[in-house]
Amino acid sequence: MAKVVRFDISLLERLYSQPDIPGMVKTMLDVQYRSPKELNAFPSKEFYEGRLKTSDERSTESLNALKESSFPWPIRDGFIIPTVFIQCSSEEDMGDRSKSNEGQVDVVRHVLKLLTTPKNPQEEDKESEMKKVTVLSPYTKQIQALRRRLPPSITSSTIDSFQGRESDIIIFSTVRCNVDGDVGFLDDPRRLNVMWTRARLALIIVGDRATLSSNQLWKRALEACTEVVIVLEAPTTAG
Repeated sequence: MAKVVRFDISLLERLYSQPDIPGMVKTMLDVQYRSPKELNAFPSKEFYEGRLKTSDERSTESLNALKESSFPWPIRDGFIIPTVFIQCSSEEDMGDRSKSNEGQVDVVRHVLKLLTTPKNPQEEDKESEMKKVTVLSPYTKQIQALRRRLPPSITSSTIDSFQGRESDIIIFSTVRCNVDGDVGFLDDPRRLNVMWTRARLALIIVGDRATLSSNQLWKRALEACTEVVIVLEAPTTAG
């Protein structure tokens, strides 16, 4: 009911989206200083009418810092591509209203290991140079699963709780993977916008392409990413 009567829309958004009112001037803050233009291209096109500019302070060269880790960042024309999608076909749980996906937790754990392992073993002691990584998800149940299995030093948070904050690298666990193509809470453009714009350097999305692509906005979001194939380590057996 709250969504029907637009209680989920802030007062400022209501005012800005209204037709012009005599005496009221609308101004869009169109320069962002958080991340490079390669990361801002999608939200600028989808949410800001293509008007979002990137400060000269956030140059493409800043992405070179990502080369320090063992994660296989895709490269085009000599530059790292900071928007990445990782396919995970593990089905979501069939539990209560809040969802989780243990298969995606496995992928996130492996990605974290790659991100926190220096490409050059001689750099292992330079912890201060490692980039801050945050894991986001739309579901509280998934956040609980992530916190149980990730190092305590890694921040795991819902999108709503992380609004207004930022991190060098965002890993986003979408959770949803089902035969019905039901994206649930992901069907909210504002959540996608907030999630995408939390990163200072790079965004890694973990999810199921078939499920997410049933939603046209998410289909475009994945098209804006470059897919990277991650092979999980086989579990070791005693004996």
